[in-house]
Amino acid sequence: MSDKGKQAILCVDDEQDILDSLYDTFMDAYDVKTAINGVEALNILQESEIAVVISDQRMPIMTGAMLLQEVNKIKPRCKKVLLTGYSDIDAAVDAINKGAVNKYIHKPWDESELVETVEHLIKMYNADEFMSKMIEDSKKIKTKIDKWKNQSDLLEQFIESCQMGICVVDASENIVLINKAGLKLLEYNNSNDIKGKKVDTVFVMNSDKRHSFRELYEKGTFYQLVEVKQADGSSAGMQASLTYLSDEKGVKQLRGILFNQ
Repeated sequence: MSDKGKQAILCVDDEQDILDSLYDTFMDAYDVKTAINGVEALNILQESEIAVVISDQRMPIMTGAMLLQEVNKIKPRCKKVLLTGYSDIDAAVDAINKGAVNKYIHKPWDESELVETVEHLIKMYNADEFMSKMIEDSKKIKTKIDKWKNQSDLLEQFIESCQMGICVVDASENIVLINKAGLKLLEYNNSNDIKGKKVDTVFVMNSDKRHSFRELYEKGTFYQLVEVKQADGSSAGMQASLTYLSDEKGVKQLRGILFNQ
């Protein structure tokens, strides 16, 4: 896109009168760039984001078909129109068969047909660009997910390898994970039997004052004797270290308990 906010098209012809005519036709709707031969056109294409190239077939240095084949290599999503005389139809058909041209139009062209063709190709170009961006964004998201999953797997492996019990809770203080050492201390055989329980129904402050986890945190207490409710309903005293993390609003919330006998 140019500074004007218009999409750019490139018109190529060795006759200045034809370039002027094409410029006048499209100047109101597009950022029109012009070139008098294929070499100049390719230089412009390298430096600019071009949606559509309109090229005459008969030009010195390289023909329009040859130019558009090069365009296809450099900017494959760029749309291409070949302007031909009736004597150049074979070259135009050959270019289409090779995938180098989206459409060919006879000279002298009908202006409304040319304008309609460019409008249609601009829409095709925008759709291709959108799809390309979606695919690229999807790849980036997948890479991030794969990276996150790898980190998550490593964290889970670390938690499982820890010799002390680890309990992870969500923002509502529901238990979401207990490692193997923790299950053994709590005498649970299956983590599904304890997941989803409120943390304070399993870990209870072993104190006459019955402080809550929040009160202990606000008092600056991070390591505390707690009473745990085991799978069979019995209780056992254990030492617990509390971990608080800030949520999106900056509020500290209990997110983990490290515990052992």
